[in-house]
Amino acid sequence: MRLNPFLERLTPYRAGPPVADIRARYQLERVAQLSANESPYGPFPEVIEAMRSALDGLNRYPDGGCGRLRDLLAQRLGVNGDCLVFGNGSCELLMLLGGAFLSPQHHAVFPHPSFVMYRSIALAHGCPFSPVALPELDYDLEAMLAAVRANTSLLIICNPNNPTGSHLDGEALRPFLRRVPADTVVVLDEAYGEFVSLPGQEDPVNWLADHPNLVILRTFSKIYGLAGLRVGYGIAHPEVVQALDKLRQPFNVDSLAQVAAVESLRHPERVEERRRLVAGERDRVARSLELMGIRYHPSQGNFLLVDVIRLGIPGPEVAQALLEKGVMTRSGYAMECPGWIRVTMGEVEENDLFLSVIERLREAPVAPAVPHVVHGLSAEALSPES
Repeated sequence: MRLNPFLERLTPYRAGPPVADIRARYQLERVAQLSANESPYGPFPEVIEAMRSALDGLNRYPDGGCGRLRDLLAQRLGVNGDCLVFGNGSCELLMLLGGAFLSPQHHAVFPHPSFVMYRSIALAHGCPFSPVALPELDYDLEAMLAAVRANTSLLIICNPNNPTGSHLDGEALRPFLRRVPADTVVVLDEAYGEFVSLPGQEDPVNWLADHPNLVILRTFSKIYGLAGLRVGYGIAHPEVVQALDKLRQPFNVDSLAQVAAVESLRHPERVEERRRLVAGERDRVARSLELMGIRYHPSQGNFLLVDVIRLGIPGPEVAQALLEKGVMTRSGYAMECPGWIRVTMGEVEENDLFLSVIERLREAPVAPAVPHVVHGLSAEALSPES
């Protein structure tokens, strides 16, 4: 078989084992799922009812153009419908962007550490790339500009950044965009944008008229609680949208996902309520960590990056120790962010369980470091999507 030679540089995406398997292995009554940056809250009640009413039509293909969703989003965002592109989650849109703008003759720039898909799409297309370090886990936009080459076709900024939670406001981003070459596409991945609780934030959609090389990605997977349905969208110049539409598969957003997304958009008050809930828990967990003397990185996402170096067990073992007590987190050692774990904000009792276990680990006697073994059900093996 003549496989694409670039595949040798990639590893398959590994989804984690079912929660039921984890419960059985460690004899747990409940597992706090704080590893994948999912919402602990399900779809809005109105969304569930809307999906129930759409079940009879599942023998037909979905609307390939996402017409109702396109019209409603265009109205809400104040853009033309031809500025919108839809995907099976924003991950698919990243893959389409890779197909449209990356090749061995091109170059990509993205932050490090950040979402693993940025590196994956570059590797898949044999594209040279520059991962730009985040000093003190915050963006260095000057370093990102310095990494841009004459053939840089794609520059990606995750905002807020996953896994650090770092956030850039308009005061920083607008001057940055003016300095990026016009033929370099700048992708603002705003998967966590709805969680930002800082006042007075600008909507980057308003910058599209001045920056036709800007692409904004958003998703219904996070604050809307629709991760299981996989629907994301991009806002971009029509020329970019047309390029991505040439690559996407037919009927790539399923019927129930479209129904759920449309109904979700009709309830902005529920989004605001969830933003307040998540921000409140994020602040509460952060204060509790401070009282324990445990460092964390300030975040505007629905997660916190927590320092585990000074706990009572070696850092690489912390995620596994939490897992055995019923708390799923994401090990920084699996995200090229050693010394940290990423903790999604769950419901109050889930967050309380995390805090109680991490406090016990803080108080545990320091064990001698041993070579870290990744077990079949370890936190490293869980590999959450984002």
